[in-house]
Amino acid sequence: MKPLNYYRDSPVVVNDDSIEAYIRTSTASTGQKADASYLSRIGAAATINEATKLYNAGRYREALAEYRRLAATPTGYQIRVLNGVYLSNARLGRSSDAEDAFGKLVAYGLAQRSLSVKFLFSPGSTDFWSDSRLTSAYGMWLRQIARQASNSEVCMDIVGHTSRTGPEEVNDNLSSRRASFIKNKLTIESGELGARTRTVGMGSRQNLVGSGTDDVVDAPDRRVDFTIVDCKS
Repeated sequence: MKPLNYYRDSPVVVNDDSIEAYIRTSTASTGQKADASYLSRIGAAATINEATKLYNAGRYREALAEYRRLAATPTGYQIRVLNGVYLSNARLGRSSDAEDAFGKLVAYGLAQRSLSVKFLFSPGSTDFWSDSRLTSAYGMWLRQIARQASNSEVCMDIVGHTSRTGPEEVNDNLSSRRASFIKNKLTIESGELGARTRTVGMGSRQNLVGSGTDDVVDAPDRRVDFTIVDCKS
């Protein structure tokens, strides 16, 4: 199945409390009250859906206007919307606005204590995918992750993942090396993060797609998660 443009282009694995609230409501037993967070965001969810349709149709200016309007409201300030602001600005070639939007996206994820970023690696490697159209923004992503993590003074686990292709032992090692690769990149941007981050390799045990196609379809499986942890004194 070919992913829609919004999900294909997204730098993050889009999941937050609003989505979790929907899942909790849709799986609730008959007669059980709907999740309060879900109910408060029903209106915003409909508008987010319309904005995302505009993005998928290539109508980026209109999508950006809708996403910005949503981001200015309490119920609309959520990761799907911030992601949409970033994507629309990037598509319109507004690099400064796109970087500012990505910074806000990272700050939101860190505040939620979890951020999953889809760094597309070449299969079986710690090298980024060779197509610059897909990876040209990675330097900016790393710069903003380092900056936001430093500003918020958090400690993080950097968790590497792989697609399910290959033996488990190989994937465990590869995911650890990918996490270390990202840590080194972040430390170059902000030296203090070296002492406040540690690396973890999860192999393919937490696949989100699991297709094993090793292309853009299962890119979310070759991701790096940033999980906020307590700093050791």
